Order: sequence, then structure tokens, then C-alpha cells
Amino acid sequence: MPDRDSLPEGPRHSGGYVLAPYSNRIADAAFEWQGDTVQLQPNFGNHPHSLHGFAWQRAWELDRQDQPSLDEQSQDQATLVLHHLSDTDWPWDCKVTQEVSLGPSRVSLTLSLENLDTRPMPAGLGWHPYFQRTPKVQLEFSAAAVWMNDARQLPTHQVTPPDEWNFSQLRPLKWPGVDNCFVGWSQRAQIYWPEYRLRLTLVASEALRHLVLFTPENQTFFALEPVTHANAALNSDRPHAQGMRTLAPGERFSCHLQLILEEDHG
Repeated sequence: MPDRDSLPEGPRHSGGYVLAPYSNRIADAAFEWQGDTVQLQPNFGNHPHSLHGFAWQRAWELDRQDQPSLDEQSQDQATLVLHHLSDTDWPWDCKVTQEVSLGPSRVSLTLSLENLDTRPMPAGLGWHPYFQRTPKVQLEFSAAAVWMNDARQLPTHQVTPPDEWNFSQLRPLKWPGVDNCFVGWSQRAQIYWPEYRLRLTLVASEALRHLVLFTPENQTFFALEPVTHANAALNSDRPHAQGMRTLAPGERFSCHLQLILEEDHG
């Protein structure tokens, strides 16, 4: 595996990456789990929180059982695996698998997490895709609530989405500085680029009950992240109520995401 410090920005300069075995932040890289304090190694420079798990900073392998040789690889599908042994990034043995399938106008993704440890393990999954932020780009999805953050970018309380963050109808994405988790979303979102007359639809499986919208200032991109749990869920008094799961030894769970691109002929 390449040294993590040698590729500090690599994944963040890609089109997107996997979030596993948790998404977003764990406050101060520590949480309580079944009576013990779990202290992780911070994984994002001087940032005090740990971010997005370990999968986005590791080298994955082609599943040779699924595709035994390069000659036999399909041009439109692949299965990638990541075997993790307990360390300061995550003190449980586990396995992450991603299946990628390409169609003429769509990408289908399946993400799985399996507990290979002898102890129960907290678990969360998601994707962090980036999209081009053009001057006229529009966004649509519905949500019941959104988490508001404090100065440390940690969630404090839920509110009904304010008018400027209400995307229940297609509208311009013009508010920078959003980095918030939406709850009870429609699990279907639409991005429209009028400049290119292109429409992208994201369709998420039932497990992906949360959606993070990230619109950094002075950037030409934004992120729309379907995830299984709320930000900092492992720091909550009720992490399971915020979408975290407990995987027993040998247990596995999966989620699915489709991205469908269409030309607008209207």
C-alpha cells in the first residue's frame, strides 16, 4: 500500500470516492463503543476530526475470483476489494467490496462491508461523488430535515430545511458554504446543467437514508453524498438512531447507487 502521506490530495482530486466504514466526521477522532473509548488516528492533516473512514486513502485490488485475469476482465464491470487489518485507523478487521457496472448512459455501484473481526463492529457506508459547478447548475431533491452545524462543523440540531436549502423543486445551486447532512431525503436527486443540456439522476437504495450537500466557496465543484448515517453519528448518544449499524462477526451489509445521465431534448 502506498504511504498515505504521499497522496494527501489524490482522492480529493478525483471524481469521487468510497466512504467506509463510516462517513463524514468522528469528533476529535474518538467515540465510545460498547463501554470502551475508541481513539483513532486523525487522517486529514491538522484537522482534529477523523474523516470518511480509511477506504478513500487505501489502495484497492481487483477481485481475482470474480475476474481471474486481465484478459478476462469485462470492459463494463469490475469488482474491487479492500482487506483491512485492525490498526489505529480502525481497530477491527473488515473487508470492503465495491462492484462497478457501466452502461451506455449509467453507472451502477454496489458497496458492501463485512466484519471479519471477532467483536461486533460499528458500520456505515456511502459515496462522495463530485460534480461540476457551473454558473447555472440546478439541483433537486426533497428532505424532511437538515442538521445544523457548530463552528467545528459538528451537527447540533435538526431543522426543517430553510428556504434557501429547499430543493424539493429544481432550482439553481447558488449558496456556497453548505456542508450539511439532510435527513429523510427522497433517495432520488437530480442535477441539471442548462449549459450542456444534460441531466443526471442519482437513485439510492433504502439503506442510504442521509444525504450530505457540500458546496465549498470559490470552487468549481460541489458534492452530493448519499450515506447511511448522519455526520458524527458515532458521537451521538443514540448512534443507531442516526443510521449507524452494528455488524456481528461475519455479518455483512450492502447499499446501492445508480447515476443515470440523459440529454435534455426539450
